[in-house]
Amino acid sequence: MLELLYDLGSSPSADPFPLPVLNRLAALVGAQHAGYGEFAFTDGGRSYITQYSLNNRDEPEWLAENVRRWWRQDPIVCWVHARAVEPLAVSDRVSRQAFQRLEYFDQVHRPFGTADCFRVFLPAPQMMSRFLWFNQEHWGLKRRERELLALLRPHLVLWRRRWAAPVCPGAFELTAREHEVLEVAATGATNREIAEMLWISPHTVRTHLEHIFEKLNVRTRTEAAALLRNTGSSSAELSVGALFDAIS
Repeated sequence: MLELLYDLGSSPSADPFPLPVLNRLAALVGAQHAGYGEFAFTDGGRSYITQYSLNNRDEPEWLAENVRRWWRQDPIVCWVHARAVEPLAVSDRVSRQAFQRLEYFDQVHRPFGTADCFRVFLPAPQMMSRFLWFNQEHWGLKRRERELLALLRPHLVLWRRRWAAPVCPGAFELTAREHEVLEVAATGATNREIAEMLWISPHTVRTHLEHIFEKLNVRTRTEAAALLRNTGSSSAELSVGALFDAIS
């Protein structure tokens, strides 16, 4: 734990929980996969926008689409449990047989040999969720693992509150609608998909993207999405405030 806390605070990072920290966390609790994510919810929790995502392994392209399709079946879905203060595992909520019957398990976890998943939720602005997630090859969160995560959580909360990534000055020039368009574009959505989600026309989406590119001094949506990701929480909270008028 001391080594992990040293890694967390020893050097500035563009990520709130950099890869060395995720790797050490996974090893500490015996997980095969660890990651960190921040998500803003829309449509009353029926859909979400990825604000920030980082994990310690490469993932196939199809996985993001499967998660987006089946995430509401997740027994510890972040929309419901975002305010949890104790580590929470799938095995705390359902039986192993019930979990394995879900399309969510079949399409998201079975291909990687994952048996159980658990999360540590961190405080987040209204209509938003922040959490570290872990996938493991055995069923059930052991007492040692649960106690370690409970001990670490206050330090993780404090670090996330103190962390700030470099902010692109142009991000502050974006309008609330431009923030919305950019956040959805950053998920890989097409112009038509963005238009349908935000109830605007594809032509309007193109116009917004042109203004975004000009303000951020980029040429492609990939570059713009990278800037959004690299601005971390500052950009995320700014845009969530525009979307939901929320105060962290």
